[in-house]
This record gives sequence, structure tokens and C-alpha cells, in this order.
Amino acid sequence: MPEGSGSAGYRAVVERVGLFSDLRRAVVAVSGAGALRVVNGLASNDVTDVPSGRGVYSFLLDRRGRVVADLRILPAAGFERDAGDAGTETVWLDAPGDALPPLMDHLRTYVPPMLAGHRETSVSVHTLIGPRAAGALEHWEAAAEVSCVRQPGELAPLEATTLRINGIPALLVCREEIEGAGFDLYVDHTGRAGEGQRLSRQLEGAVTRAGGAAATRGDWEILRLERGLPVFGSELGAERLAQEAGQDDRAISFAKGCFTGQEVVARIHYRGHVNRHLRGLRWTPNTLHEARDLVGAELRVPSDTGGAKPVGLITSADYSPRFGPIGLGYLRREIAIGAVLESIGHPGIALQVTEVPFTCK
Repeated sequence: MPEGSGSAGYRAVVERVGLFSDLRRAVVAVSGAGALRVVNGLASNDVTDVPSGRGVYSFLLDRRGRVVADLRILPAAGFERDAGDAGTETVWLDAPGDALPPLMDHLRTYVPPMLAGHRETSVSVHTLIGPRAAGALEHWEAAAEVSCVRQPGELAPLEATTLRINGIPALLVCREEIEGAGFDLYVDHTGRAGEGQRLSRQLEGAVTRAGGAAATRGDWEILRLERGLPVFGSELGAERLAQEAGQDDRAISFAKGCFTGQEVVARIHYRGHVNRHLRGLRWTPNTLHEARDLVGAELRVPSDTGGAKPVGLITSADYSPRFGPIGLGYLRREIAIGAVLESIGHPGIALQVTEVPFTCK
């Protein structure tokens, strides 16, 4: 990557390690004798192995197969210490903050109180991404005098381990490859004023010693676009069928038992298709202002008469220091990879349809 391209946080994530301390995640705890059974009946993915420390990425769907929320389903901090204990089960639902209202409404509707209860927690999420993320964690463990039950380097994608920070149980999760190599640290600071800021300072120091830097939500937005990751509120939401987003391998199990929305999901998978697919987009001219301005723009096949009907919609766009202006959008299934489209409201900009992630090109 050319010197000076992108912010310091973005460059740190790509080349070394970056720390994100505010990605606006919301963690909801589902607890009770039947918590796992309840969550498995709602999730599009199989959560059977969650209590043993293997998290999953999943959708929660309504009965029409539309996305209520996308989330990680994880064991609660301390699960290794409590392994084998009979009684109450607890799982954590880690969702985008924007998805919290529909998620809570969904849980109020579908979680039977006799089997489980649910509550929003005060868990904070600290994210380290980059090739030196494991090294930064080692610096932090040594300086803070904490140790994980399992070492970060031993964890497979979405596997978790527990640790204690000043007596507070915490959860460390290895990120999926598509999310970018790294780890997410979940800590509940309820009733401990100042502990969250102290932890952030410690992590910042460890990242600095590993040659990294703090990163921002703006950096993360570019990184997730480069990796073709849909997010709630842009590519995911109540108007979108689960399978339009192209995350079937990550988010849907076609072998598990029933879950809310399964009938629609199975019908599409075995007997039909979706009419729109999430695709990547690249375009010229090469300017940051125009990239962001294109969000929400309708797309059409180029037409000299201006009468062509819309064939798609841009849902996210930004300027990547590595790939130039890039975006994600939903296009009709007949629009092929490599096709060139134009924005109905932005004449002169040619958009090429690409596969994602851009990072594989």
C-alpha cells in the first residue's frame, strides 16, 4: 500500500494491528434451563456446540424469511469454569447496535418465560484486527497480568476462551477469516466505574508496542466493504430475504431442525431462487465525494433513451485506499458479473459489477 494512503488506523489494520473500542455492538444474554433450545429454535444456524465454546454467526428471521438481526451466538464469559454444571444455561447474542430494537422485540415475542429470560447487558466489545493481533494480546496479557484458559493462537475461527480481568470474567473470541484476522474481547464492567477506560488504555498500549494504532468506525466501514460483509441497516433488514445477502455458508444450516423462517429458507434453497443478489461495485470517476453520494442510488443497464428500468440499488459505498471507490448493492439475478451499469441519478459514472470480497482480487 502506498505511503500515506488511508488513515493511520486503516494502515495499522492492514499491515500490523488496529484496535477498535467502539463498533457499537449490543450483547444480549439469554438465560434459563431451556436457553439453548430456545435460541436454536430461532437461529438459522446450528447452535449445538456453543456451550463448548464454538460460537456461530447466524440470522434471526421472521416467518417470511426476512432478517430480524444478524448476530454472533456465543457462550457467556466463564463457560469453561462452569462446564458441566447443571441448571441455568446462558448464551450471549452479539448484534449490531442498530439491530437491538428489532432483536429485543423478536425475543419478547418468541422466548417463552418458562424456558428462558433475556436482557441487554453492559458488555463492551474491544476488537483487535491485523496480522499482529495475537502478538498485541500477548503484550497485554503480560502487562495486565491476566491469562486465558486457552492461548489465542490455539483458537479456530469463532472459538472462544475465558479469562479474568481484575476478577471480572471476560470472553475472548477468534474472528472469522472473512472478518479479518484478529480477536474480539468481551468484558462486562457492570458496577465497576472506570474499569472500561482502564482496559482501553491497557489495550492501546499493547497495540502500540506491537506497532499498531487505534482505529475508527470509518476505518472499519472501509475494511468491511473490502471484505464484502453486509451489515444491518444497509444490506440486512426487514425488507431482505436471508439468502439475498450471499451468507448461506456462514449463517444458515440446512441440516438442523426447525427454526423460525425455515420454511421460506428451505423452499428457496431446494426449489427456487432469490431474485436479487448482493454484489460488489467499482466505478469511475475516482473520487471520494461521489463514492459516498452514490449510497441509495438506483442502477440501470445503460440506455441512450433513459427509459431502462432499475435493476438494482447501491446499499453502501466508500473510498478504499487499496481498491479505489467500491460499494455493495443488490442487483437482479440476471445481471452478470462484469456487467457495466449506470446510476439513474448520476450520469457519467460507469459501475462495473464484481464478485466480493475485493480483497481476493
